[in-house]
Amino acid sequence: MVYGFPTMKRPRSLYYSFPIRLLVLHLRNHLVLIGLWIFLALLMTGGAGRFFGIYYLLLTPEYHGEVNFWSFFLTGAACGAFFLIWNLTTYLLSAHRFPFLATLKAPFTKFGLNNSLIPAAFLVTYVLASARFQAHDELTGAWTVVRHISGFLLGLGTMIIALAAYLHLTNKDIGAFLRPGQMGPQPGGRLLAPGYRMPTLWEIRAGATRWRVDTYLTERLHFRPVRSIAHYSPELLGRVFRQNHLNAVVVQLIAILVLMVLGLFMDQEWARIPTGATIFLLSSMVLALFGAIVFWFRHWGTLIFIILLVAVNYTTGLGFFHYRNRAYGLDYGEQRRAAYSNMALSALCHPDTVAADKANTLRILEKWLAKNRSAGIARPKLVFLCVSGGGMRSSLWTIQTLQRADEATGGRLLRQTVLISGASGGILGAAYLRELYLRQQQGAPVSVHDPAYIADMGLDLLNPVSFAIISNDLFFPVSTFRSGDYTYRKDRGYLLERQLNENCRGMLDKRLADYRSPEAEARIPMMVVSPFLLNDARRLLISPQGVSYLMQPPEDPLHSMAPEADGVDFRRLFARQQADSLAFTTALRMNCSYPLILPPTWLPTEPSVEAMDAGFRDNYGIMTATRFIHTFQDWIRENTGGVVIIQVRCWEKVRPIKEGNYKGIIENLFSPFSAAASLTVMQDFDQDNTLALLGDVLGENRLQVISFIYRPLKKENEASMSLHLSKREKVDILESFNRPEVRANLLILQKALMHAE
Repeated sequence: MVYGFPTMKRPRSLYYSFPIRLLVLHLRNHLVLIGLWIFLALLMTGGAGRFFGIYYLLLTPEYHGEVNFWSFFLTGAACGAFFLIWNLTTYLLSAHRFPFLATLKAPFTKFGLNNSLIPAAFLVTYVLASARFQAHDELTGAWTVVRHISGFLLGLGTMIIALAAYLHLTNKDIGAFLRPGQMGPQPGGRLLAPGYRMPTLWEIRAGATRWRVDTYLTERLHFRPVRSIAHYSPELLGRVFRQNHLNAVVVQLIAILVLMVLGLFMDQEWARIPTGATIFLLSSMVLALFGAIVFWFRHWGTLIFIILLVAVNYTTGLGFFHYRNRAYGLDYGEQRRAAYSNMALSALCHPDTVAADKANTLRILEKWLAKNRSAGIARPKLVFLCVSGGGMRSSLWTIQTLQRADEATGGRLLRQTVLISGASGGILGAAYLRELYLRQQQGAPVSVHDPAYIADMGLDLLNPVSFAIISNDLFFPVSTFRSGDYTYRKDRGYLLERQLNENCRGMLDKRLADYRSPEAEARIPMMVVSPFLLNDARRLLISPQGVSYLMQPPEDPLHSMAPEADGVDFRRLFARQQADSLAFTTALRMNCSYPLILPPTWLPTEPSVEAMDAGFRDNYGIMTATRFIHTFQDWIRENTGGVVIIQVRCWEKVRPIKEGNYKGIIENLFSPFSAAASLTVMQDFDQDNTLALLGDVLGENRLQVISFIYRPLKKENEASMSLHLSKREKVDILESFNRPEVRANLLILQKALMHAE
C-alpha cells in the first residue's frame, strides 16, 4: 500500500503506469484468477490434457463436424466473452482501488484497455499455437490457416465490440451524476463497495489512493497523466462504481442464461457450439463465480467458496438438483430394483443356471462348426478377437486392422471368430464392423471391406460430450427423451450415444435383444462387453446370451475351494428390469466411460451400484476370452484345430523402464499414487501368465496369440487417447498398418486360418 503527500512529486515512470500497476495487483491479490489463465494456456499448448487431446479442440475447433471459418468465429466470440468477463470481474474487485476511474469518460472501457496485458499475451500465444498446429497436425494449407485465424479474430472482435458498446452506453461516468451542490467533498465519506474499505477523504485529497497510478492508457494508445479527484464527493464516486458493477453482473447473468438455453437445444446440431468455445464459456462462469464470492466476502471469500462446494455436494448427495446417468432401456421403478448382494450373485450362477447357459453356448458352437465345415474346413481354428481400450485411436486402429485382416484371409477371420471382447474404444470399432458384417449377410448394400467405414470411426465424439458438460450437466438436466418404455433426462451420456450412432450412419440404433438371434445362429460372433463396477470391482457381463459361466473362475477339480463370483451376468441380474431392452449404444458407452469425460452409469439395484470403463479390470479383453476357453476346453479339443487369440491393441507390449530419480520430499509423498498409471502394465503381466497356463490346458501347439499393435511411425506423431483425432493422427494410424511387424503378423494369421487339420 503506497501513501504519498501532497507536496511530493511522483515520477511518471513505467512502473506506475496503469497497465503495469494492474498486472502487479493481479499477481499479488488475484492468483486464483491468474491460475485460470495459466490452466487455459496449458490446455492450449498441450501442457495439460494432452493425454485426452483437449488442445486439439481449442486449436482446431469443429462445428457441424467441420473445421472451418465459422467454427473459429464461434470460438473467437466465446474467447472474446471470456476476455470481457475477465475485465468485468477484475473491475468489480479492483476499481475501488483507483477512484480516478470514476472521473474518466467511459471508465470501464479505459479499465479494460489498461487491463489487457494478460489477454493480449494469451491471444498471441493462441494464434501462434493454432497456426502451427493447423499446419503441422491438421495438414492445412497456408491460406486456409489465415482464413481460420481471421475467423477467430473476427469473432473475438465482434463479441468485444458488442459487449463493450453495451457497457459504454450503459455505464455512467461522474458527469452523468453531477447535480448542483454535489461537487463539494463530504468529510468522513466512503466509496460504498461491498466488503471493501475505500480511501478516506484525507487520502483522496492527498492524492494517495491505495495503489499509486501516475498515467493511464487512452483509446488512442497514448499515456495521459491521472488528474486529482479531491474535489469530488466520495459518495458520488461510489454511485458511479455501483452502477458500473450492476451492469457487470447483468452481463455475467446473460452468459449463464445463454449456456442454459443452448443446453435445452442440445439435440439441435446448430446449438452444439465447438468444444473450444464451451471451454472459454465455462472458464467465464468460473471466473465470474469466484470473482463474485471474493467481491462480496473479501478475505472470507476462500472459506465461503469451500463451504459452498461442501453444501452443493451435500445437497446433491441427498438427491436434490442432481441427476445420475442411467442405462437407457432399463426400468428404474422404486419397487422393482434388483437385489445386489453376495447371496444374490451366488444365485445368479447356480449350477443349474450355469449348465443351461453352457448348453445354449454349445449349440452356438455347433452351428459355428457346421458353418465353417461347409466352407471345406474339417477342424477350423476357433478365433477370439480381444481389442484394447485407447479412445478413438483404438476404434480407428481396430476397425482398420480387422477389416484388412478379414480381407487378407478371404473372409475367414470373421467367419471363424466366435467371441469378441475388450474395452472402450476397441469395442466401438469391433461392434461397428460386426454390424456391417451382419447387414452384409442380410443382403443390405454394404461391404464389410469398404474402407469408407473406417473413416466413420475417426469422426469426432468429444465436441458433443464437452458441449453437454458445460451447457447442460453443470446445471440440472431438464430435457427428456424416451428409450424403450421409459423416460430419461438428456446428459452427455445421451449425446455421446446419439453422436456415435450418427457417425455410424444409424446402424447401431438397436437393443441388446436384437443381437440374440444372429449370435445364436452363429451368423456373427458373440460379443461380451464388461464394464467395471465401481462399488465392488466386479465386471458387469453384458451379452444377449446367458453367460453365467463367465461369472467366476473354473472350480478346483478337488472342490477344495469355492471361487467367488467376480462377474455379474447383466441379463440375469436385471431380468425384471427389462434387460433385453437395453440400448446397445448404452452397453458400448458403459464399456468406455472414460473418467471425468463420461459419467458413471447408475444401475437400478438395491443397494445402488455404478458402472465405469472396462479398462479398470481388463483393458485387453483377455480375461473374458480365456475364461470362455477354459469353460469349453473339452469341446474345443474335440472339434477344432486349436485356438487363435488375436490381440488388437494400442498399447506397447514392452515398455521402457522409468528411472527412479531423486525426488523432493513432497513429490516423494505422492510416489505410491503413480502405481495407478501402471494399471494396464500390471494387467499385461497377469494376462501373460494366464495365457501360458491356458496353453497347458489346451495342449501343445493348440494356442496361438497374434498381436496387432499400433505403433506410430514417429513417436512425436503418436495419437492421443482421446475422443477426437487430428488429421495427422488419423493418417499415422492408417499408415502404421504398413509397418513390417504388422505385415509379418498378417502373414502369420493367414497361415493360421488357412491351415486345416
